[in-house]
Amino acid sequence: MSLDEPQEDDQVEVINGVQIAIERDIMEFTNSLALDYNEYRGFVLVGMQSC
Repeated sequence: MSLDEPQEDDQVEVINGVQIAIERDIMEFTNSLALDYNEYRGFVLVGMQSC
């Protein structure tokens, strides 16, 4: 995960008022993920079954 400008081939969506850009090649792997904020770890992806 990075904080960067969307690239030309990214899928861009606004979720809860936050613009999210995801590479189209990995969109199918992100369906079950949620972005959460943890006070100690910062932003984390939740729901990933394997890397």
